[in-house]
Amino acid sequence: NISSKKLNMVTQEIVNMPAKTYINEKLILEIKRFLMNTALTVKEIAYKTGFEEPTNFVKFFKKYTGKTPLDFRKEF
Repeated sequence: NISSKKLNMVTQEIVNMPAKTYINEKLILEIKRFLMNTALTVKEIAYKTGFEEPTNFVKFFKKYTGKTPLDFRKEF
């Protein structure tokens, strides 16, 4: 029960970044952990992290890391 404007304001005060940026950073960190520490497929990770389509998951990950999930996994 909080407006997006209020959430953004509080997040900005606490972590000094917009709520969307903070949420995306935490999501990328969670995805990286799944990729490094599990044998789950990219598709399974996509669904576990709230994506309805694995293609959107891959696009999101690549946008923020510059690599596909599989390329990231190969490095570890």
